[in-house]
Amino acid sequence: MEPDGVTPKPDLVRDESEQVRYLDELMPVFEDEGVDSVFWFSFAGYGTPHRLSGPDPDLASYGIVKILDEHSGYPADGRTYPDMPWEPKEAFHALANRYQASSRRHRTA
Repeated sequence: MEPDGVTPKPDLVRDESEQVRYLDELMPVFEDEGVDSVFWFSFAGYGTPHRLSGPDPDLASYGIVKILDEHSGYPADGRTYPDMPWEPKEAFHALANRYQASSRRHRTA
């Protein structure tokens, strides 16, 4: 069993785009209620590292970054942050873009 009871199953895993769709559904609700910041479930699924080949346990994680380890197969020269053991997911960028857009709106208001 994976930490936190997460057990990835090939027919039930999500994709990164699904995380972004869910984020896009929730953020307007928070914005309408006047919530100025949120934290997305978790930063990383440390017990579900990313794999470039074979089953990818990371797809069962709500983390906004992919944890990379010696089995991930992710080349250091292809990473956004080569010195970090993680790589941003689509949801990381989507959340960052929302906050950047919100910051611009507040500066011009």
